[in-house]
Parts: sequence; structure tokens; C-alpha cells
Amino acid sequence: MKLSAVDRDTARSKLASVRSELAGTLIERDDEIDLVLTALVASEHVLLVGPPGCGKSLLLDSLLACTGGSKFSILLTKFTVPEEVVGPVSLAALKEDRYVRVTAGKLPEAEFAFIDEVFKASSAILNTLLKILNERTFDAGEGPRTVPLQLCVAASNEWPSAETGKELAALFDRFLLRKTVSPIRSLAGRQKLLWGGDHTPRLATTLTPADVTSARRTAAKLPWSPAATEAFEVILRELAREGVQPGDRRQYKTVGVVQAYAYLQGSDEVLPEHLEVAAHCLWDDPQEQPLKAAQVIARIANPTGMRVTQLLLEVEEVLAGCDVRNLADAAKAAAKLAEIDRQLGGLKGNGRLDRARSYAREQLKKLKLASIEAI
Repeated sequence: MKLSAVDRDTARSKLASVRSELAGTLIERDDEIDLVLTALVASEHVLLVGPPGCGKSLLLDSLLACTGGSKFSILLTKFTVPEEVVGPVSLAALKEDRYVRVTAGKLPEAEFAFIDEVFKASSAILNTLLKILNERTFDAGEGPRTVPLQLCVAASNEWPSAETGKELAALFDRFLLRKTVSPIRSLAGRQKLLWGGDHTPRLATTLTPADVTSARRTAAKLPWSPAATEAFEVILRELAREGVQPGDRRQYKTVGVVQAYAYLQGSDEVLPEHLEVAAHCLWDDPQEQPLKAAQVIARIANPTGMRVTQLLLEVEEVLAGCDVRNLADAAKAAAKLAEIDRQLGGLKGNGRLDRARSYAREQLKKLKLASIEAI
């Protein structure tokens, strides 16, 4: 089916609306939202690692609210058996000397999956997951068949340890996008969490299967600018010098992820700044390599993004150290926030820069109001 320019623009517009609606409700989860939507468009999977209660499952449930489709969710433990994941063996089929699983309501029938504590699974379950996640196939007993899985979001409270790393390496590699999820850090975020009421997103936008197909086809054809191509090759060389050498498959698949991210950012070509998403792809060892990858990629592909992050951290430091009841202290903090806003205004970048500047201005306004009320 050939897609018209109108269809492609409609899909991109809908995805932008979904992102905006999710970001408006889920607190401090902009990066995670971008990763999940990027994975959906790139036809990949996401691993989120962090303590319980950080909204990992809520993010996928929120996406389901606008896409529809079937979902399979499970918390894995060392006692979980394959039947809980892929379905029980059919007793009726056994009477006919056939070994067939009943997969209704289980992972092989799901379009979206949330797998909590994914690294706690037994070897039997891990081997089954590999086929479903990578090849999108499952053999229920009558030969391999394609599964409808669109996106799997896996979660864990911790990264694989050095002892279990080798055993889990294959499964770990199936999640192309991987990120640490932290609890809410900012003062504004904490206040929204505590006093903002119900945080369950209620999305007005509907994403159809045709929209997802359109987005995937358009993103896959997005051209790379010469500058982005050069930056990507430089990044791979610099990472190798740092001892970070992701496998060939991971490097190749990262190309598609960057195209999907650029598409979601509204660009008609891949630019160097879109390579920032590769920081969640181009590493293997979760102990030191994610930080190295992020630093190398930010320095080469998106120095503006790196500076925005630094300035946002400064905003939080100013707010954390300010006593609004002390007029001199509040005035000093306000001056620092105004200077940060000025520095943000001197940068050029994408929507993240605009959001950062809006946030800094909002905090400056709240600081002034709190100072007045404290008088």
C-alpha cells in the first residue's frame, strides 16, 4: 500500500499530540516517552531500569490508551513457569498425540507487552523470549508463526550483575533502547506529584495501526545528512577508543532508531543532534559504558543538548539551596535563574531547548511569588 503525503503528515501529527499529552501528565518522563515512541516507530523494544513506583508500567498503559490493541503483562520470578508466559498445553490436543499450547491471552497473542523483572526469568522462559522479541515468531506446536507484538517494554529494579551478565547477554541485547529511570527529582515535579491529583493520562488522540505503519515506513526512508553520517562514524571511533564497542547488529539497528527519533522530532532528514538517542543504544556493559556513551555522543553530536542538561541541573541546585523567606537569598537565586534563562536563550536547538527555557522561566516566576508571600 502506497502512503500519501497527507497520511504521513497525519501520522506524525498524531504522534506529536500523543507525546505532548503524555508529557503533560507523566511527571519528568519526557525522555522515557521519547524512547517508547521511538521504539514503537522503529519496531524495537525498550528496557527501563529503576526502583518500583517510577511509572514504568504506567507509561505503556498510557500509550495503550491511544493505540488500543491487546496487552500482556507479567511479573517474572524464579518460580514463573513457561505456561504463565506462553500458555498451557492443550489437553484436548494431547489426547490426539499432539503437543500444542493454548496461547490465548498470553504473550504470543499480545500486541503490547510489559515484562517486569525480566532478568528473573528461568532459562526456559528466556529462550522463548528471545525468539518472540527478535524474530517476532513463536511455535505453539504446529510450526512457527508470526506474533503480533508491536512493542515490548521490560523493566527491572537493577541491571544484570557481573555474575549473571553472560547468561543474560542475549536477552539484554534484544532491548535496543535501554535507560535508567530515576524518581522525581525537581521541586516542581514533587509538588505536582503530591498535589496535582490523578496522574493517569487521558489521551484525546487515537493512533491506528495504519498510523503506526505510515510512521514506520516514512521514518525508515528518512535520509541522513552528510553531517549526521560523519558524526555517527566519529562517534563509533571515539567510543572504541573509550573501550565501548557495541556489536555490529546493535550499530546497524541504531541507524533505524535514529531515523525514527528524527521523524518524531519533525525533521525531514537526520541531523547530528538526533544522534543523542543513540546514547541509549551504543553500549553493552551497564556499569560504566552508558555514561561514556552519553558523554561522547553529546560532545560530538549535540553539544547544545549537553549544555541544556547542565543548565537544568543548575536550576535545580539553585532551587534546592534557596530559602524564600530570606529576601537576600531569594534575590540572589532569582538573579541566577534569570542568568540561566539568558544563557538558554542564546542557544539554538530543538523543542527540548524550548521546554527547558519555559521550565526555567516558570521556576523564576514561582520563586518570586513565594518570596512575596513569605514577607
